[in-house]
Amino acid sequence: MSTRVRPCRVLRPKSDCPSLFYGRVWLGCCLVTYLHNPPSSEKASSILTTAEEKFGFVPNFLSAQSERPDLINAQLIMLDDLLLKDSSLSRKQKEYIFLVCSAANLSTYCVTAHCEMLRMMHVEGPEPEQIAVDHLHAKISVNDKALLNFCAKLNNQASRIASSDVETLRTYGFSEQQILEAVLVVGWAKFANTVAFGLGTVPDFQSRKVAEELGKARLRTCARAESDR
Repeated sequence: MSTRVRPCRVLRPKSDCPSLFYGRVWLGCCLVTYLHNPPSSEKASSILTTAEEKFGFVPNFLSAQSERPDLINAQLIMLDDLLLKDSSLSRKQKEYIFLVCSAANLSTYCVTAHCEMLRMMHVEGPEPEQIAVDHLHAKISVNDKALLNFCAKLNNQASRIASSDVETLRTYGFSEQQILEAVLVVGWAKFANTVAFGLGTVPDFQSRKVAEELGKARLRTCARAESDR
């Protein structure tokens, strides 16, 4: 059964009710960012319209950066070149890498957005949430699992990556270009996750499964931090 995902509609919190969204700027009925951005300039609006044409919606991640439309445009170019096209790696493989890394980094924003992008692509295979939270048990190829294992290690333990990890990918048939692209997508996921956290961007879509699984992961992380004190 498919996971229900719906556009995010965040109601204004009551003044006496603490909220995760406190201090964020409103866009329509949604809180978008911690930043107090003025109304979008003509240049920013034009670039965000281009983003809507690419994604089918305007990501809050981009609209939250409206103070610097030049940087939004640079990111769109990078997304086009690195993530949104089939190249040495397929678009699906790159989206899977992005999901696994974003889930490991507990980025609800990036996980929900890219789960929805995969649905818009009508990609055959397991539910994208399954890839994000437990790719090892997902029904994907052994080669893709090896690729995602490498990317998860690079994301979580970058200083422990060795030439043997890259050699393992070669044994699964991955070329030098494919390995390079995989590394770059991991780096892009780290960048996007960090920006989303720093700007306080609210998810464009809501997914109960993602919220529950990443919520459990946050609790485990907090418990480990407490035990290490």
